[in-house]
Amino acid sequence: MTDAIGLIGLGSVGREMVPHLVKAYGTITIHDRDAARAKAFGNAGGTFAPSPRAVAAASEIVLLSLPDPDAVRAVLLGSEGLLAEPGRCKLLIDTTTSDPATVREMEAAAKARGVTYVEAPISTPLAGQPGPAALKHASATFLVGAEPADFERAKPVLAHLGKYTFHVGAVGQGAAMKLVTNYIAGATRVAIAEGFTLAAAMGIPCARTAEICRHAAAASQSLEEVISQAIEGDLNEVNFSIDLRYKDFRLTGELAREMGVPMPMNAYIVELYQMMRARGMGSMEMNNVVPFVAGLAGIDVFKGGKKKA
Repeated sequence: MTDAIGLIGLGSVGREMVPHLVKAYGTITIHDRDAARAKAFGNAGGTFAPSPRAVAAASEIVLLSLPDPDAVRAVLLGSEGLLAEPGRCKLLIDTTTSDPATVREMEAAAKARGVTYVEAPISTPLAGQPGPAALKHASATFLVGAEPADFERAKPVLAHLGKYTFHVGAVGQGAAMKLVTNYIAGATRVAIAEGFTLAAAMGIPCARTAEICRHAAAASQSLEEVISQAIEGDLNEVNFSIDLRYKDFRLTGELAREMGVPMPMNAYIVELYQMMRARGMGSMEMNNVVPFVAGLAGIDVFKGGKKKA
């Protein structure tokens, strides 16, 4: 590889990109708002940069892996943002789960400064493998919004990080499709939580419910992910937080209203997740929705079931 590459954002997803990019490019310039976290990757082949602007000065290609649209705006448009002085950066690949309006705004800002912007939010096709695990094993799915020629420029970079890369359409289409896939997966989890609660109310152990659902009409990737963590695993291990899942549902609702699409179930789920956040659960693993929903009914969903301590 001849292009120098940079990465901004070393959260649960971004940090898993580092080894693959180092393997492909030899070294990588990295930045995170938590400087100590970024500097910790020095031994793994990452060179710390003090600002997004400094990453742009050192890299032809820069990837973003950020928590929300506000973080993207700050990283790109802030006084020390990447677009304040793009430097060497010619291709910007944004893997953040965002909304169509924001990514179109960022594309226009990048274009005005001579930088190509490609959106490539991340999903995963494998049961029991959330985004961070998919990136760790380079099996992620990327939903790309870009002009066809720009998609072709970004595709070789994404090939080092994932197994599937779909060109959804123009910038904004990738964000919309990511919200659709996250909505379906997230809403399914709420249905699973309610179903397990009803079974527990009838005295059926959660382990038995899990075994039966795996071999019945309820079988799905989301079911496997809930079982692997909420029933058989450790809910203290955070793969994807309640705050981040709430953000996805909120953005989905905003897009639905913009497009005139009624989504009454999403409105209910937004309020359900806001209830969890109001109780201080925002930083907790999203699959805590299972015991939370059961708790609303005064039921211990794990009673009589197999749940590791």
